[in-house]
Parts: sequence; C-alpha cells; structure tokens
Amino acid sequence: MSDSERVPPVPAVLRLVQMVVLGRWRATGEDIYRELVHLLEPAPGKEILVSGCGEGVTAEWLARRTGAAITGVDPSPERIARAEARRRAVVIPPPLTYQQASLDDLPHENEVFDASVGEPVLAAAADPERAVAELVRVTKPMGPIVLLQPTWSSDIAMGARELLVERLGLRPHLLVEWKQMLRDAGVVDIQVQDWTSGGPGTSATRATGSRAALEAKAKLTWQQKMQIVGRAWRRWGWREARTAVERETTLLKELSRERAIGFQLIKGVKWHARSA
Repeated sequence: MSDSERVPPVPAVLRLVQMVVLGRWRATGEDIYRELVHLLEPAPGKEILVSGCGEGVTAEWLARRTGAAITGVDPSPERIARAEARRRAVVIPPPLTYQQASLDDLPHENEVFDASVGEPVLAAAADPERAVAELVRVTKPMGPIVLLQPTWSSDIAMGARELLVERLGLRPHLLVEWKQMLRDAGVVDIQVQDWTSGGPGTSATRATGSRAALEAKAKLTWQQKMQIVGRAWRRWGWREARTAVERETTLLKELSRERAIGFQLIKGVKWHARSA
C-alpha cells in the first residue's frame, strides 16, 4: 500500500462505508431476527449470549420478543454505554444485561449459556478464531451457536480489501474460514444461509427497495469531499488530495454493488465437551 493510501479516512466517510456495508444486513431487520428465534429457540428461563452486541439492537430485540435472559458483550465502552442508555429508556426494561469485555476473553465460566450469537463486531476482535472459540466455550453442550458475519467476495481485489478493513473497523473472512473456526472449536452440523440479498425470508420487493435506498446514500457529499481534500492536502499536497477523493468515490461505488461483501448466517451446534 502506498503512502498516499495511508491518509487517515475522514470520520464521516468511515460512517458512510459502515452504513453501506453493514446497513444491508441491518436492512433485513425483522426477517433475520425471526430466523434467529427459529434457530435459537429462546424462551423465558433460557440464557443467551450476544457477543459483539454493539449498541444492543439485536440483544434488545431478542429480550423483548422472547423473554429469554440476554447478555450482551462488547469491547467498546462507548457502545455499551449507548446500549445501557437504550435499556434504561424503557419503562419496563427487558431481561437484558450488558458487559464491556474483550470478545476473545469472555468473562464467563464454561458452558453457562443455552445458546450464543456472534455479531459482525466479532470480526474486529484481535484474534477472531479465539473469539469464536470463546463463544463456543461458554455455550452448553448441544446448544446452538449462530454467527452473523460479513464475508469477502472474490470480486474485491486484495488492495481494496485493506482499504475496506480500515474503514469498516473489522476484517471480514471467507465463508470457509468462518466455518473452519467453528469446526476447530468443536461445533458440528454447520449450516449456512446467505443473507447478502436479504435472506430466504425477505421478499424480492423489500430486498430491492433496501438495496436501492442504500445505494442512493452511497455518495460523497460536497462537505465530505472537502474534508477528504483537506486531510490529504495537509499531508501530501494537491495532487494527492484529488487522488484521495477519486479513491474514496471508487471504493464506495464498488461497495454499493449488491454482492461486493457477503453476509452469512452460519449456524452450528456445540458438540459434547472433548475428553481430557
């Protein structure tokens, strides 16, 4: 990667890239949450972990709709604070607790949760393989484990991948890599659902509308372009400033394509604990 590509991206552009990529997954909303309920079978009396819970959207939905006791864990104190604020804002808080902790070193005993979910933030862990292993460790034998993860598309060049990682704040993996992480941790009966285009439960009309809305937003505003120019100019001069804007525009166009980044729901079952 050249020095010109190391100009720190503008925060507003970071948020825009995250919206374009992760927004596709969030746009499935109710559909993917209902699928989670089907796979996890949450109910009052059950305990479920949501690793990489972010601001608590998924954790809160599961707690409200199912009555299961949900524990959300995230490494960011800022995101945990916002999740806590959301929980306190309701008159009758759902059975929901949050913890700030590293995802590759969960603060829980072995085999305490009936089921576990790994959200996209898990891909930002320093050691994603260990984060998956931790998710499995704290789940009871025969308990379901679901990963909701972005996956690389073969259409994205290696150089563009590193730019994307910097702007997303997480590193997608190939689907085969996520599946291998689960197998190495002792998960069996692995099944995959492709939610790149909205998933099996999403109507074609809704999926098309969601994609169109996101693609319409995948454009740099005049203010964002000026911020990019300002950063690049201060560091490298006018020629590199112009190149920086072109590079960000090209990256956003690539990401706005439907299958630029895949989103997979990967479900498996924790096998009985291995003999010592």
